[in-house]
Amino acid sequence: MKTIEVDDELYHYIASRTQAIGESASDILRRLLRLPASPQPFVLVQENMINELKDLAKLPKTKAPANPQDKLIKQIEFVLASSLFNQEKKVVNRFLMLLSAIHRAVPAKFTQATEKVQGSERVYFARDEATILATGSGAKAKAIPDSPFWVITNNNTERKGIILASLMTELELPTELIERIKALFNQ
Repeated sequence: MKTIEVDDELYHYIASRTQAIGESASDILRRLLRLPASPQPFVLVQENMINELKDLAKLPKTKAPANPQDKLIKQIEFVLASSLFNQEKKVVNRFLMLLSAIHRAVPAKFTQATEKVQGSERVYFARDEATILATGSGAKAKAIPDSPFWVITNNNTERKGIILASLMTELELPTELIERIKALFNQ
């Protein structure tokens, strides 16, 4: 048996996965890595893993949205139905949640659409905060979570809805979904 050194964090992780008193680190790792309980020749281990992968490949696949547009609509609907979104009191956070979801679903299209959505004097979207702040002394911006973009945030609630609706129009989303979003930001 060989001895290896692991950092404290990894040691605590392995120890936290103990299922029985006296279970050794080797037993824990074998279980976590789905290796056989007793040492076996490497060839047999590889064969077991290959068989396991084959079994996984036979499982029915969950149906993914047929196209990026469907994926985007499902992502927006998911956010709209989420308790996190519905319990959020701050309009700006709801605004950022929707923008983040749109970016995650269709990052390339999001990039193209943001280039077309802007105000008469202000930039609404940019890759850095400074670009938005440069469009006016009162401009404020926040980073869109899970994206490289920033968005202007000191507009009133209705304007946030207009920005979202404009972006969604550029992404050619269904009119009724765009109207629902606008209605959320007209209250």
